[in-house]
Amino acid sequence: MAVLALGLIALGSSAAFTAILLIGWGTFGTAAPVGWGTWLSRTMPDDTEAGGGLQVATIQLAITLGASIGGVLFDSFGWWTTFLFAAVLLGGSSLLAGAAWHSTPR
Repeated sequence: MAVLALGLIALGSSAAFTAILLIGWGTFGTAAPVGWGTWLSRTMPDDTEAGGGLQVATIQLAITLGASIGGVLFDSFGWWTTFLFAAVLLGGSSLLAGAAWHSTPR
């Protein structure tokens, strides 16, 4: 998704490329909650309800912070900074998820 965000910055002036990138964004973005829910049920099999509550709270916080920070970036620097910030966060999140996956005993 970080690559898609960078692609939107680079190719956002083309309606065709923007449509293709947004279709990709929707395809990958809608799969994330399913994967997160599956991971949660496997990680916390005895506390799935508490984990689900934590998941909802985390999503709500992310929406709030994303709207706030994105609005400030948009007003201060323009539309492309919101996509750049998203790409940086998504790339960093991917690195952290990979590190956590490699450090988890199997």
